[in-house]
Parts: sequence; structure tokens; C-alpha cells
Amino acid sequence: MAADFVIALLYIIIVWLTGQWTVNRLFAKTRDGSYRLLSLVTGFAELTLVSTFGYFTCRLPVGAIRAVWCVLAAAALIDLIRRHEIGKEDLLVPGMVSVLWLVLLLPGILGGDQYYVYRGNCTDQQTYVEETVALSMHPIGWYESRTREEIELVSDVLWRGYNWAVKDRPSAGLMIAVMRANPAGEIYWVVYLYRMFVQALILTALLYLFGVVLGERQARPVWQRAIWLLAAVLYCVGLWGQLQYDIDAVSQMSSIAVLTALTAVFFQYAQEVIEGRAWNRRLYILVILLASAGLALYLESALMHGALYLITGVCLLLRTRSRLEAKRAVQLAGIPVLALSILIIANYRITSFLAGQINSSVSDGRQAWANYFNTWWLGKHGIDEGRIKGPVSRLANCIVSTSGMYNMTVNYERYSGLISMAFTGLVALLALLVVFCIVRPLFRRMEQPVWMLWVMTLAGIVIVVGMCVDAKYWSGGKLLYYISPYLYTFLCIPALRVRQCRGIAEKLALCLAAVLLFSNAKMVLEKCNDVRVNWACLGYRGTYPSDMIPGLKMTTDFNFDTDDLEGIDGVYIRDLSMVSDYQFYLQYLKVKLTCAGISWIPENDVNYYQDSVEVSAERTLQGNLATLEAVQNEAGRYEIRIVRE
Repeated sequence: MAADFVIALLYIIIVWLTGQWTVNRLFAKTRDGSYRLLSLVTGFAELTLVSTFGYFTCRLPVGAIRAVWCVLAAAALIDLIRRHEIGKEDLLVPGMVSVLWLVLLLPGILGGDQYYVYRGNCTDQQTYVEETVALSMHPIGWYESRTREEIELVSDVLWRGYNWAVKDRPSAGLMIAVMRANPAGEIYWVVYLYRMFVQALILTALLYLFGVVLGERQARPVWQRAIWLLAAVLYCVGLWGQLQYDIDAVSQMSSIAVLTALTAVFFQYAQEVIEGRAWNRRLYILVILLASAGLALYLESALMHGALYLITGVCLLLRTRSRLEAKRAVQLAGIPVLALSILIIANYRITSFLAGQINSSVSDGRQAWANYFNTWWLGKHGIDEGRIKGPVSRLANCIVSTSGMYNMTVNYERYSGLISMAFTGLVALLALLVVFCIVRPLFRRMEQPVWMLWVMTLAGIVIVVGMCVDAKYWSGGKLLYYISPYLYTFLCIPALRVRQCRGIAEKLALCLAAVLLFSNAKMVLEKCNDVRVNWACLGYRGTYPSDMIPGLKMTTDFNFDTDDLEGIDGVYIRDLSMVSDYQFYLQYLKVKLTCAGISWIPENDVNYYQDSVEVSAERTLQGNLATLEAVQNEAGRYEIRIVRE
């Protein structure tokens, strides 16, 4: 674990050095030091495209891609030192992200595999893990030169991982594969290290968005910086960050920082276009870079962002009564064209995935997933079933929860009668306050950057509501995650500029921002308590989507370590069907054995869809052998026992 951690830290440094060099080259002549906040995000975007291009187009193994990373970082470091472009303020950016990363790692350090193996979406996590294993172990040419049976004879983990890589959006899995530089490392731990890094990376993107929206480039007092930092941190560790981690949305999490930074840069570029300034090539290049990486990491969210940018841009032209020159229109049209072209050059296979997603993302079959993934909309404790309070609590809870205050709803098991009615009234008032803050810009003129943020947020909300009206709840729920950084930022604005909150309306908006920040801070405390008292590390209770298969983790210890198989060449895995949802426990073992280079033959081999895997019976085990079997310990929970032959 220590070696994997050191490698991950080096990974972050390489990403920062690459991005720092690029940002300095793009904005060296400007006096605006806020661009340094984009260094890590820019480096991550660049290396995502380099890695995707290297693996899928140049057909390089991950080891060679890792070497390219090191060369780029070394060249960037030499040039930065030569130009004296690394100062104390520059080091603040990787410093802040690294500190937050360490904080985010604490639950996994305390809980181990029991915490970070399978959270709220076992199937998706297994998909990303197997994709990472396949990409990290062999170049794409290795898979293309073999039949399915030949690959599965080595490991069906590799076949499924390769299949996902060529039919899905593989850039996030590839970025984890680059981090997996220690062959003896624990793959689930490496995946956790990566996921906490991209979650911490959101911090700097949000801070940059705050600065762009509020238009504050001058030095801010310490207390104001502290509020900005607190607000950005609470997005990462509060409801939105925790939700997206627990539903195992790896590609989505990987893209949030990139797309949030893209939105901020788009706002800057759009303002310059409206003001008739000369074409800013630097911003243009940065927009294309971030858009290309966003498309590679999470195609669906990036495309939806493009639609929201179009709506925002059109509304901005109408608001300012401006007209676009033909040259500027061509330049704007060139952004999606160039970004998509770069994506196709990096990985042309993703175009077939795009067609499939467009056809299936609004299908009726997928909408049933909302019964699990969107239950948190009803608040932490659900709604009151009474004839009077039921409809009120349902609507109020949905508004409050989807605004980022999931845990500020009523516990109807604890309160009843007049007390519960009074609390329901308070939640309804909070919901009305949310609606008031969202529609208030219709009646009050706002600064242009804030107004653009509001238009983009409102457009997203309208689409979410429209999808729900059309019974596309799961699709609406996914879009809600996409716009969450902008909804959160818009609601937090009064707290970010607290001295300007004058008048009743502004003070009401400030109260809502305070409740939002308090709610997310409370979420962190609840998380700490949950890790402390819940040995199975299932996550929050109530309607929160992290207990997808509670029987699996409540009855099973995830403490298998392949180091205990030192000297073993192959293993037999006894039937695990006595374990709740054993197919996932079996996949957990198969992934670890594949990474350790140990062959296996299970008695009852299935994949995580419970389809039979017959090819494993054709393997021949030679050398020193052992048997793995699930046995109950004194607490009645199953754990793996190794029997050496």
C-alpha cells in the first residue's frame, strides 16, 4: 500500500508539472495569477488525451505511456526552473489538492478493502476495475491478436476488461492503469487512490469558477478566502462528492474538474466575444483542450455541457442585443468540431459508444434504475405517508434534497403529530426559499458572469424537470449530477460575497447558502461517524444509494491478500454460493488473482451477471497449488481460508 501511495503522489506531481508548464506558456503575459488554479486540471486533461492517443491509436503498452509522462514532466520541470516559474504561490495548488486528497483517503485507510470494494453500484465498479486491469497488463494489440477463448484461458477478467475498453469510454480506466505502476500493488487500493485524486481535483476548478463568476481578481482578505475554500471543499467531501463516489461513477467523477474548469473558461471566452475584443487564441486553445478531454472522459456529460453552453450563448446574445460576426461564428463553431476531431484521432472507437448511448440513455428500461439511484431525492428519512403531509413532504423533500441539502429533511419515525407537521412546514419553507433564489434573477438584474451561471443552471433544471415529467427519471437524475457544480455555486454566491448581501432578498439568499454549507458539513460528520461505528462500511442509511447489496458486505470480510499466496502458482476456488451475492465476491478474488499472475479454477464459475464461465474448467494448474474456501469466523462472517496442498 505504501508503494502504491508514493507512486500516486508522483503521479499527481507529474500531472501538475505538465499543466503548470502549459498554463504558464498560455498565460505568461497576463497579470492574472488565478490561472495557476488551472494547472492540475490542465495537466490532467493533456495527459488524458496523450494516454488515450498513445494506447488506442499508437498502440503503446501502458508502461511506454508512463515513460512518455515522465519525459514530458522532466522537460516541463527543467524549463520551469530555467524560467524561474515555480514560486510559493504556484505550489499552493498541488498543495491544496494533496491535503484534500489525504483527507479523502482516511476512510479507505481505516476501512481497507471493506470500505472501498463495492459501494453503491457493484456492477459499475467491477466494470471499471476489470477495464483497468486489462489495459494495464497488455497493449491493445495483444488482445486483438487472440481469440476470446485464448484470452479467457488466461483470465475472463481480461476479456471483459478489454471488451469494455473498446465498447465504452475507456479514458478514465486508462488513467487509473497509468497510476498502477506497482505490479505487486493492490488494484482496488490503486483505484481508490485515483478516485480520491479526481475528487480532490474538483477543488481548484471550483475555486477558479468562483473567481470567474464573481469577477474578483484583486487580493481577497483571509476570511473571504477561507469561505471560498470551505465552500469548494464541502462540494468535494459533502453530498455531491460522496454521492458520486458511492454510485461508482468513475468516468463521471473523472470529468467533473475538467468540465467545471471548461465552463469557467467558456464564460470568460463568451464575455470577450460579446465585448468585441480581439480573438484570444490562448483561451481558445484551452477551451478546445478541456472540451476534448471532457469528451474522452465522459462523453454524455460533455455533450450535455455543449448543449447548455449553446443555450447560454444564445441567451447572452439576446440579453446584450449583440450580433456575431461571421468570423467569430466560424471560430465558435470550430470549438466542437476541433474537440470531436481530437477525440476521434485519440480513440475512434468511442463513436460507436456515442451512438449506443444516445439510443439507450432515454430508453424505458434504464429509467427503472431511478428506483434505486434517485431514492435520495425523497430526503434522508423518506416522506410522510399521511394524506395531508404526504404530498407536501414529497415535493418539499425533492426540492431540498436535489438542491444539495439531503439531510435537512424530517425524520418521521422520530417525530409525529403536530411536531412533525411543524417540521414539514419548515422544510416546505426551505423549499420555497430555494425556488425563490432560483427564479429571483428573472426580476433582478445581475452581473453578466453570475447571470450566465444562472442561465446555464436554470436550463439544466428545466431539462431535468422536463425529463421527470416525461417519466425519464434516471436520465434526469444523471443530468442533475452534471449540473450540480453550477447549482451548488449559484446557491453559494451570497456566502462567497457576504459583505454585498444587503436587503431582505439578499439576506434570505445568504440564509439558504448558510443552510447549504451547514448541511454538507453535517454530511461529513455523519460520514465520520458511519466509518467509526459501521464495521461493514456500507455507507449512510435511509434513502441514500450505498446499500445496494447489504448482505454481501454484512456477511463477508473483504480482507483477502494475495501476499498470503507467496510461492503458489495456482488455486482452486471452492463453491462460494453460500455467500450472499457470491458472484461479486468471486469476481473480487478473480481480479486479485489476475493481478498477482496466479491461475485459478473455480468450482462454480460465473461472472458478475451470474452467467456461467465454462472456459475456466479448461485450464491446467501446475506447480505449487492451494485451495481457497469461504469459512465463517467467530462473528458468523465469511472470510477466505487458504489450504496449501
